[in-house]
Parts: sequence; structure tokens; C-alpha cells
Amino acid sequence: MANPKYKICPECGQHNPPSLLECSQCEADLTGVRVTNPDAEQEEKPAAFPLADSVSELVRICGECGAKNAPQARKCMKCGEDISDILPTADVCRQAAAIPYELRAVDGSYSAVISELVCVIGREAALSDYLADKMYVSRQHARLAAAAGAVFLENLNAKNKTFLNNEPIADGQPAVLHDGDEIGLGGKMIGNARQAQAAYLLFRVMK
Repeated sequence: MANPKYKICPECGQHNPPSLLECSQCEADLTGVRVTNPDAEQEEKPAAFPLADSVSELVRICGECGAKNAPQARKCMKCGEDISDILPTADVCRQAAAIPYELRAVDGSYSAVISELVCVIGREAALSDYLADKMYVSRQHARLAAAAGAVFLENLNAKNKTFLNNEPIADGQPAVLHDGDEIGLGGKMIGNARQAQAAYLLFRVMK
């Protein structure tokens, strides 16, 4: 008997009939998901964030009320806000990073040493004491994660972008950070000027 074919939901992992355009369990969009079978699934695992096996719990954090939701949720359980475009993030930082690093304001007015495996930064997350008044920075703006001897940076907000050396980071595509890189939260250099309501940080590897 031939192997059954199905679409694997990228949000919750549900196996769906090939004809479905939305996941039968969480209603995630399946229009761009390829049809597979058990043999192909074993041979070609979907690409994942480098820390997928290390983080024990992911949540979607509502940008309106800050409530934590299941990673497959499409609407906030507390306020009803659409959160389908918010990427799931680690609920807590559980392990020490292999590469301790520093995030330093470009003007030298602030610095923070990060030693967690996964760290979310934003106005209501890590670095909030510095970012709270930066209106272009989201509550949960970006995620930094240490894995495989490197540190990765991922944008978490579709509206307020994250920039690496003045170039936007594509949603869902973590970028590798190097010592001396400049991270722009909610803004980039325009000419020779930085935007006052954005935040600009230097990534420095601790020696």
C-alpha cells in the first residue's frame, strides 16, 4: 500500500489532508506547505530555528495586552487581538549561553551582559530599563539565541523591524551576529542620522 500523503502544519505539526488550505487543528495557512509522506518526512526535516530542541516552551505574546498564548494561537485568549503574525518566542530563559555577550548602546550610555541561551529584548522584556521610552521598539521586539558556537538574532515584530548593520532582517530568518555588529531596533541610519525613537546597540562578544 502506498504511503499516505499529507501536509504538516508549520504551526502545530498536525498532519492534514493534501487538499486542505487551513490546518484542521489550529487554522494556520497551509497554502504554501508542500505535500509529503512518512518517508520524505524522515529524509527531509523542515528547517528549524537553531534552538528548537533546546527551548522547552514557546508562547505567542500579545502585542496589545502582553498576555502569553499557546504558540499555535491565532487570537489572544485575553483581549481577542489577532496575533497570527507574531512569531512564537521562548517563555523563559532556562540555560546558560555558550557565548556570553554584551549589548551596548552606540553612544555608550548603556550596556547589558547577556548570559542566557535565549533572550527576548523589547520595551517589556530584557533591556526594558533602557528601551521603555523608545516608541519605535516593540514590547517583544527581537530574540537573541546562542547555539552551535554562534549567536543568532531574529525579528519578532512584523511592523517594527529589526536591522543588522542597517539592513532589515527577514521575518523568520535568524541572522548570525559577529563582534562589532550594530543592531537597530525599530529604525536604521538615514543619511548620517539615527532615529531618536529607535534603539541602536552594538553586539560585543565577551573576551
